[in-house]
Amino acid sequence: MIRRLHPAPALVALAMAGCTLSACTDKGPATPGSASPAASAPSPSPTADPRVAQAVQAATAAYQGYIEYWAIASQAADPNNADLARYVADPLLSLTRHNIQRLRDNGQVQVGAQTARIVSTQADVDAAQPVVTIHACLDYSALKLVYKSNSSPVPNSAIKNPKVSTVATVWRYQTGQWLVNKAEGGTDPC
Repeated sequence: MIRRLHPAPALVALAMAGCTLSACTDKGPATPGSASPAASAPSPSPTADPRVAQAVQAATAAYQGYIEYWAIASQAADPNNADLARYVADPLLSLTRHNIQRLRDNGQVQVGAQTARIVSTQADVDAAQPVVTIHACLDYSALKLVYKSNSSPVPNSAIKNPKVSTVATVWRYQTGQWLVNKAEGGTDPC
């Protein structure tokens, strides 16, 4: 069952869907497309525990990779983009791929890219499953859905609220890799 995280058009659901943990791959980073998204993070604050600082840095990098490759895969309507699995794990990976497949099935692609501004992070490195929770604001202002065949806009696909709060969960797996496995609507103002 596919669940929309925000009462917005397919773009927002697609955007939120990209946050899933997946298996680690040995593949190196792909060259990003010309319209790659940006994610910004606040300056790291000093912490007494360097393990927490390392965890936050690794989890933030995974989240930024997710945002970037979610946009790249959506721009090509390519649900099988292998780079998604480098940053996202199930169940979010499957949901992201499903929503990108819907774009492909409908002959649609995303133009432009979502951006993310990280508002805050919380880390629990001593948990049985080490986790970092990222609170961010997603901005969909620079993207739209078009038909791939003629680049005409998809009717009724405009996003009414292009800036939304989200909470992403990033876990460290036994391989040592940090992967985004969940993203849901947040309550922080954007």
